[in-house]
Amino acid sequence: MSRESLLLSSAEKPNPSKETLPSSSSSSALGKNGMPTRKLEITAISAEGLLDGRKPVKKNVFVAFEIAENQCNGAIVRTRVDEVGGDYPVWEDKLEMEFSLPSSSEKKKKESFMYVRVCRQVSGGGGSGKDKHVGTARVPVKDFMGGYAPEGFLHCLSYRLWDEYGKRNGVVNFSARIVTDKKGGGERSFWLR
Repeated sequence: MSRESLLLSSAEKPNPSKETLPSSSSSSALGKNGMPTRKLEITAISAEGLLDGRKPVKKNVFVAFEIAENQCNGAIVRTRVDEVGGDYPVWEDKLEMEFSLPSSSEKKKKESFMYVRVCRQVSGGGGSGKDKHVGTARVPVKDFMGGYAPEGFLHCLSYRLWDEYGKRNGVVNFSARIVTDKKGGGERSFWLR
């Protein structure tokens, strides 16, 4: 028996035109308003070429991730502050957040986005820290949730940051992955499809 016939006999060949949506047996849970949710694992890797005005950022930079119109608790997650990286900060922080999936009618109306905000922590006189906006990237959710790669696939992404005046202000690097349920066990490797 050939290798291909063994693979095809062990599991049904997937239909690539179908979009992966959560079902009752899927790894998604129901969040607020009864909407299905997924867990997203984000690894904030680094940023490069950050400017504060026209000068390079010196220190105390962090990044925050937020999915627009997210109906789940903990909708904003952020990294630790990089105190020495300057305009090339490195975090390597692994963050997890839950986000709600739009219904099929909402998907047709508009696209969902994740906002990646890079900020600089400014220390106040009374010990209270304030945050100064450095740049924001708007990432379409379909870039890491699209039907072209299976759930659990690690997407390494780099996006241009824009400041509040609409000018380019560096690049942010991160990876995103939808966390899958390990109970399934019957899933085949992506490369064997």
